[in-house]
Amino acid sequence: MALRAFIAASFLVVAGLCRAQGSAYTAGGPAADGTQAIYLLNLSARTATPIGSVGSLNGTPITAVSGLTIGTDKALYAVTGTGGGASLLTLNTLNGKASFVSQLRGIDAATAPNLSMSFDCDGNLWMASSSSNNLWQITPGSGDARSVGNLGVKITGLAFRDKVLYGIGGAGNGNLYTIATDTAKATAIGGGYGVNVPNPIDASFDGSGTLWSLLRNFNGNLNNGLPNQLNSLGQINPKSGAMNTVGTIAEPQTKPLFPTPMSGLAISSPSCSSGGVDPPPPAVGAPSLSLAGLGTLVLSLLAGAGIAYRRQRSH
Repeated sequence: MALRAFIAASFLVVAGLCRAQGSAYTAGGPAADGTQAIYLLNLSARTATPIGSVGSLNGTPITAVSGLTIGTDKALYAVTGTGGGASLLTLNTLNGKASFVSQLRGIDAATAPNLSMSFDCDGNLWMASSSSNNLWQITPGSGDARSVGNLGVKITGLAFRDKVLYGIGGAGNGNLYTIATDTAKATAIGGGYGVNVPNPIDASFDGSGTLWSLLRNFNGNLNNGLPNQLNSLGQINPKSGAMNTVGTIAEPQTKPLFPTPMSGLAISSPSCSSGGVDPPPPAVGAPSLSLAGLGTLVLSLLAGAGIAYRRQRSH
């Protein structure tokens, strides 16, 4: 019985880690302390669980973060305009608490809520503004911002995959783009989403290459207590540019629809064909494992089961 229980528990652990692969981070708000709340999303169940709040920056409560993305160092990054200028932050994935990284030089605080970010596989951070349509390359440690150029279109989200920077149109622009990182030229993919997108859209690739999108209820125009556009998830085909809406996001226990705007979508660190596939972020408290890591864990558990079996036979 002890051996069977060991094996059963082992595979439950593996199953739990596999489920953790379908997680993402987003910002909602406000939290109980008045600062920005950070949520863990279950992509398949379309549920959001608050993990904490961002706290303060130099004694000033952080009331808004945007541009959530995961770097090559597996850290969760965001940007805020709190504190007198645009600042780059990292967010604790267990409790949401923000830590200062650098002041973004040449980018003012008023621009921060309209910024989207994505890392490439070389650790370069790319940033776009949906208000000015500008594209920058950011050096995270120093905050230096190198202007690349003007995109010429409204981009509300950035996502990087297989050495390609994708621009996600939103707020009336229903198109997916590839972006040239040397000139900022945006080239439309296909004939558009095929979905009405009046509000900003955030997006991120998962470890398998699926491009997820978060359609915000940004307008805040209430109808029977709810905004006209609820927070919802979709998937964008990176080859055709078409979007398939998946459904609205709810709280996991009581299932109410969130009447508060969510902003940002961060699933996994950048993946490139030459460098393998990085895993999505874990569920709260769970370790992050690649497919190879999961395979190693399964073999280790089976080896442990074999040892337990031999010990049981020897007694």
